Amino acid sequence: MIVAVASRNPNKLRAVERAYMLFGIPASVVAAAKPAALPPQPIGLDAVVEGAVKRAEAALRAVAEAEHGVGIEAGVVAVAGRHLDITVAAVADRSGEVTLGFGPAFQVPTVFLKEVLSGVELGVLAERHFRRGAVGYREGIIGVLTRRRVTRLDLNLAAVAMALVPRLPYNTRLYGNDAT
Repeated sequence: MIVAVASRNPNKLRAVERAYMLFGIPASVVAAAKPAALPPQPIGLDAVVEGAVKRAEAALRAVAEAEHGVGIEAGVVAVAGRHLDITVAAVADRSGEVTLGFGPAFQVPTVFLKEVLSGVELGVLAERHFRRGAVGYREGIIGVLTRRRVTRLDLNLAAVAMALVPRLPYNTRLYGNDAT
């Protein structure tokens, strides 16, 4: 199966490869351009989910031979008076079915919160604060915060794996669809 991913970020591409492999689904992962109109730092759950879905659908449109398009989006959500960074994955197929999965979320450091809520990308703030380039293409801010015990790859992998759950052959009837 060919799977298009709306990103050129190696963390996202590897996460998709590993998620499909985890469930024994043979997949050739292909990078595709992300949609141009997405905000750099989505705020609110609806915006994060919408970004993941738009990415998945754009990936599917961009790669004609792909059976699945995958979009992975991270953003900030307010929960119980705190702000968390959460990763959402969407998997779209040619029938129009879209399945969603969430990865673990972590609390946004207070030192970054004001700028993040004004739309500055968390990764940009992390690069500036920690004086490290391309944090988002390596371990991610979560990798810096945990000293690589948990990385962006881990968060992306969990989100994509959860988005695949309704598509697993033994689960499709449980979800009332034939998403594959």
